[in-house]
Amino acid sequence: MFETIAIASIVVLAGFLQGLTGFGFGLIALPLLGLILPIKTVIPLVVMLAMGVCITLSIQLRASIRVRNIVILTIATLPGIPLGVFALKHISPHSISILLGVIMISFTAYQFIAKPALRELGLPSTITAGFLSGLLGGATGAGGPPVIIYSTLQPWSKDETKATLAFYFLITGLSIVATHAYSGLITSEVINYFTVSLPALAVGIFLGTFAYKHISDHGYRKLALVLVFLLGCMMVLKNV
Repeated sequence: MFETIAIASIVVLAGFLQGLTGFGFGLIALPLLGLILPIKTVIPLVVMLAMGVCITLSIQLRASIRVRNIVILTIATLPGIPLGVFALKHISPHSISILLGVIMISFTAYQFIAKPALRELGLPSTITAGFLSGLLGGATGAGGPPVIIYSTLQPWSKDETKATLAFYFLITGLSIVATHAYSGLITSEVINYFTVSLPALAVGIFLGTFAYKHISDHGYRKLALVLVFLLGCMMVLKNV
């Protein structure tokens, strides 16, 4: 009974965060669920639940998805993945994660202190963000930060930013789910936990999207930067 309540509470909280911002489900769910369930169960479970949020948000905000940016980001991500896997064989993933965390912390600190003007990022920046996302995804399994940073730098509305992030993570997440299924990681136990968690996920999404309606474009961007900062801190602390 305690396990069920704990899992439901974590899923509601994680669903709320991603329902609010379009990303961050794993930021809460992975470490907390890892305290209750085996990590081999937690990883595919979190990815599947996050996909549920991404599908919902992509449908809700489908008119705001920046399709051109998504296509370029996705294409640029693909060649980065095998290079990231190759780098993993020669460089410690802990070193890569610490470097990424330091970059994220430095980036957000600069944004809060200097407050640079937003400007539309061109094709080179889009390709770079997608490639780095693939590279880091292949090397560390955490490929989201480059795309999150790229999106928060754009002069987009909160709907455009959230929709684009949700759809990008939906595309990349589906490939991960397919890989997990092929590798046999999606077991009957994972499916059972996924099914049981769906009501809690629905509650979290509802609360997150409700809160999202009450924040401004500026408030959303500020919240996204705070989450990037916290994610960077977690990556450094976890790997030192």
